[in-house]
Amino acid sequence: MTNAPLADRLLDAQVAWLVGRLTGDELPGMVERDLRALLDLESRITLADLVDAARAKQIVREALATVPASTGASTIVTMVADVVYDGPEASYTLGEVVAREDVERIATEVLSRTDLLARLLDDVSASPLASSLASRFVGRLVGEVLQSNRAAAERIPGLGALVALGVGAAGVVAGAADKQIEGVLGMGATFATRRLNRVLVETLKDPAARAAVLEVYDLYADRPIPHLRDAAKRTDVHQTAGLLQDVAISGATSEPVLALADALVEAFWRIYGDHPATAFATDLGLDRDALVAQATSMASVAVAVAHDNGDLERLVRERLAPFYASPEVAAILDESVG
Repeated sequence: MTNAPLADRLLDAQVAWLVGRLTGDELPGMVERDLRALLDLESRITLADLVDAARAKQIVREALATVPASTGASTIVTMVADVVYDGPEASYTLGEVVAREDVERIATEVLSRTDLLARLLDDVSASPLASSLASRFVGRLVGEVLQSNRAAAERIPGLGALVALGVGAAGVVAGAADKQIEGVLGMGATFATRRLNRVLVETLKDPAARAAVLEVYDLYADRPIPHLRDAAKRTDVHQTAGLLQDVAISGATSEPVLALADALVEAFWRIYGDHPATAFATDLGLDRDALVAQATSMASVAVAVAHDNGDLERLVRERLAPFYASPEVAAILDESVG
């Protein structure tokens, strides 16, 4: 290039001009103007034009395969475990966290779907071990009731011996029944467990169940929520958090989770695919002016840090130098000089 010194002078001039604009008072206005222009452009481009659903599914699948097991995810899990363990310095009551109206609505909704609980309990009853445990629970519950009655009766002269005789007979019968349950194939225990399930479901259907939930809430609404650090060790919290992360790692790449992720992407694209790319942010209630202000502030800080570190001029020069070293610029300069 015969006019290389002239090209270098032009490069130096433009680098100095850009750096001056980026470090001057006009930077915030320039960034804001460019961001608004970009947002105006995106408002005329649909989400499907930017990324189709197939590509979005691939991105989500890649994220599910890499993010849960990443170092960053492990760091965040540990951080969350520490924050949850330490808790806030101030104490808060249950009523400050959850409103009574919300508890009432949740209780009404949950207790109205006891049919789902009934089906779940019936499915659990198909397990012989679960049925056996349920039968033992009932036996122990009955035993505790009998013992309580016996303790109360012993305070009454003449009645203690009679109740003791009944408790002993009941214990013999219960013991024999317990052995029989353990000896059969499990059909009797399953039947008994389903009867127990029915009692539980009918109890939850009782209108008093909803009142009981609200009464328990009222009892604790004004009491401070205990700090986790007062009830558990930090290592226990870390182990629990690590276990949850392990579950997420193994489950994230399972076929059901991937199928669910694909379905969610398809549903999202059906709703927002034909709308501008910024429509979702608008539906989330994110104010455009606030977003621009935040982005402008962050950009100003980033540029200032790059300038203080001596990287700003280098980065600008690296972007512009290839243009001034190109044959097209050399030809223009040759013509202008000639």
